[in-house]
Amino acid sequence: MRGITERRILIADDKEIIRNLLLDFLSSYGCEAGSAKNGAEALEMLKGGPSSLLITDLDMPAMDGIELIRNVRNLAIPVTIIGMSLGDKESEFLKAGADYFLSKPFNFRYLKSILNFVFRE
Repeated sequence: MRGITERRILIADDKEIIRNLLLDFLSSYGCEAGSAKNGAEALEMLKGGPSSLLITDLDMPAMDGIELIRNVRNLAIPVTIIGMSLGDKESEFLKAGADYFLSKPFNFRYLKSILNFVFRE
């Protein structure tokens, strides 16, 4: 999913500090961002309205990031997905259907390069 013009982003992470950090960054980047504190909440939000990008953590209660990605792909919800986690979990995220991986602690320049590619800037 490249060349997206809408900038609606959903962040799924159980840690409020990470959600707020990403919300602030994405807002300064000109994105409309929302957040969910677990995968189940994020899935309901995605079913309820379109987002162009999902950024999801791995370890969350109710539904982890891998399960969230699998559900999103099984439901054919059209969204670009960035998986993020501590450690080397990139292959797990990509096998589940993520488009990109962001290692924690994340580098905002790398995140911005992903956003530039996704939003074609």
